[in-house]
Amino acid sequence: MIYHHLPENERWQLLQKPIGMKQYVQMPKLQPLYFELNLNLISPRNQGHVHFAPGKTYALVLIQGPSDVDLIAKLKLNNKKIEGGDRVEFDTKQQMHRCYFAPNTIGKHKITIYAKKKDAESKYHDVIHLTLDVSKMPKNPISFPKTWKNFFDLNMEVVSPKDTHLIKVHKGRTDAEVLIRTPDDVELLGSLTNSDGEKVDGGHQVFYDRHKSLWRCKFAPNCDGMFDAQIFAKKKADKGQYTSAVKFKVKARNIQKQSVSYPTTWPLFYELGLKIEAPRNRATAVWPENASFAEIRISAPSDVELSCGIEFNGITNENCALAQFDHDKQQWQLLFAPQCTGLHQLMIYGRRHSDSRKAFEAIAEFSLIVTKIRKPIIFPITYQKFATTKCRIYEPLKGTLKKGAIIPFHCVVPGATEVGLQVDSKWVGVKGYEDPILKTDLTVGSKDVTVYARYGQNTDYDGLIRYSVK
Repeated sequence: MIYHHLPENERWQLLQKPIGMKQYVQMPKLQPLYFELNLNLISPRNQGHVHFAPGKTYALVLIQGPSDVDLIAKLKLNNKKIEGGDRVEFDTKQQMHRCYFAPNTIGKHKITIYAKKKDAESKYHDVIHLTLDVSKMPKNPISFPKTWKNFFDLNMEVVSPKDTHLIKVHKGRTDAEVLIRTPDDVELLGSLTNSDGEKVDGGHQVFYDRHKSLWRCKFAPNCDGMFDAQIFAKKKADKGQYTSAVKFKVKARNIQKQSVSYPTTWPLFYELGLKIEAPRNRATAVWPENASFAEIRISAPSDVELSCGIEFNGITNENCALAQFDHDKQQWQLLFAPQCTGLHQLMIYGRRHSDSRKAFEAIAEFSLIVTKIRKPIIFPITYQKFATTKCRIYEPLKGTLKKGAIIPFHCVVPGATEVGLQVDSKWVGVKGYEDPILKTDLTVGSKDVTVYARYGQNTDYDGLIRYSVK
């Protein structure tokens, strides 16, 4: 329909073949921009009413148009938008916009399709108005998550959940999961926001599952209510920001007071094949009552080494974090010793042994809320060989020793030919090393104590641990 009333005189219709009133009222309503953008409504043809596609639970509108034109659509009932009721895809081969509409109840629905030039900064404007009159609902109605053009441009596919925009978290469930398949050159990020638009801290975890060759996007609500689970995407080679790709609604009910949350993780965490053993399903590390340090445990393949640090107000506290390997549990033990109360960030870094010449890269971040410190401590300084040979300190964990004190040393030093100790830069005899255990007592001097180890046929000693003296 190119005008909003039918001229009584047929010659004023300006049509090659005049139409009657019955045909006129059945025509779709087209706006001038429809013709300016060279759009062509293929289906329904010359009809303003849309019906369910044969055997389907949705209606389909097909519109041919140039590739430089973008379309969006809305499905409304009683002037209220149907959540998850529409989806628009562009078929590049056929130069066809495929517009899907899925009502969730009976009634006379209004379909509005909007368009604009891709390079135009202006808003979308309505170009087509149609009607979808539903007198009987199909047995298994569907809905669509909100998608952006980026979703289709990057050839993304939602593997699960199918045919719904709403994910329910209840009946013992603690999180929602979306599985997405993408080409190898695409990477994803996620975000969970509540009904007020506030981001839920620790509310999302997005990573690539190498075994299933798909992205796993987890979202954990922190209370009952409605949430938006949004996924962003970009090509790995692009230096620009991630842009919106797809969004689901999450309806949470009966969420426990201690809800599931996720630490911040970087892609390298999953590339290295790491697994968080403790704390599980928490973005915040546990601070034991009257403790001096907090602990995080991570499992890793044998060719991976970890490091860590603790920050307060954006400043790294030196010698307040210790990464060491627990051979009994085959886990990395990461210890963090805050120097004051308040909110701290616990940073974890990783790399492969083969990349030992490269700097460690960030792989995970936890938060730590410190309410009370029994007695602040600092850890001893550890050197590169300490991590690469997977050493561990049982005692002393305090990095500052008391002058003149007799201190028991108990450490794990795997694979050393010989272990030596220096007190105030002077060698002292060590009889308590039997691979991999060093166990001996030592009288502290006035400056420092350093643990060294010699490996294989090498005549040089490598520094492992250094203590200061007070």
